[in-house]
Amino acid sequence: MINQTIKVSPKGSFKVTQLCENVAICEATKADRHNWGNATDTDPAFIVYLGCKKDEVAEKIRYINNALGCYWCEVRQPKYLKDFEAEIKIRGMQRHSDDETNGLDFLLWAENDFNHIESDEYSYYATGYKPRW
Repeated sequence: MINQTIKVSPKGSFKVTQLCENVAICEATKADRHNWGNATDTDPAFIVYLGCKKDEVAEKIRYINNALGCYWCEVRQPKYLKDFEAEIKIRGMQRHSDDETNGLDFLLWAENDFNHIESDEYSYYATGYKPRW
């Protein structure tokens, strides 16, 4: 996994971080000012950006709707994932999968060719939490 900051807003209200080759998240650093609706007591609200080829957009949106349960998607020219032909902005995704819905952790696993990602590594990159042993 990659943990590379792509952009921080001039006023510091959000930060965009690339988590893997074609997935980035934009996290609110203050309050959920844009009403993204997925903030928790411990984690800030966020939006996911998924980079892909133009001919993969329909397939990716079906996947996002069916496997991830996210129905607010916007396809646009790449703003953060510039190595791709299209960028899908996904709103309302949960950070961690549960019994009913797959989350950002599942998306990263799937986009990483279903290779195992250590939960501590995921937590560190997706939430900033670093366990102390």
